[in-house]
Amino acid sequence: MDILTHDKTALELFTIIINKGPITLYTINATSKIPIGTIHRHLKGMITTEKIKVYDVAQSGRKKIAYGPTVYGFIYFYRLDKQIKKNLDFYFDIWIKKEPFFLELKEAGFDDNKLFSDQKMSKQIFRKYVQFYAGVEDQLEHLAKNLNEVPRDIRWFVGGFLVVRKKEYMEINENLLKFMPGHRKDTMDFLEGMSEAYKRLKKLNA
Repeated sequence: MDILTHDKTALELFTIIINKGPITLYTINATSKIPIGTIHRHLKGMITTEKIKVYDVAQSGRKKIAYGPTVYGFIYFYRLDKQIKKNLDFYFDIWIKKEPFFLELKEAGFDDNKLFSDQKMSKQIFRKYVQFYAGVEDQLEHLAKNLNEVPRDIRWFVGGFLVVRKKEYMEINENLLKFMPGHRKDTMDFLEGMSEAYKRLKKLNA
């Protein structure tokens, strides 16, 4: 995968953060050759896009904000860097001990009772989780960059999920389902497939 200059800088900063963090902007500046203005701009952007988050704010003297990675940050940069992919287990061992990261794993759906009690299994699940959603990110990026090459039914499938969340389109869709048998059949086939998947999931929880 070709990495844009913007992502190269973000990756360098993310790598510093996961190896030395939680870490402040000024400490990052002291350990890298990146201009402080560039660091500040990238950190702000990485917070907005949820690749990093604030882990701690110290109020004594000059305000110090310490940054750490998010789960999504690992997913995003896993796609771009072989070293992060290779050392993912190592990073899991480090960051699972940080409360903000632990809480984010819990919010993502990890079994919080097993994150520490069965850390070996949790590490394996984390690797699979990151790998799976890195694949999702790759597909979304491909979709965005090569929209005309993506089959129309796939584009409509993805876009349909987004548009029906809006009330006005939800009402239109209900009208189409009522008066278009083919559209209704396609929707029913999809929902039946989802229903079968749901039944398999229920068996896993039985």
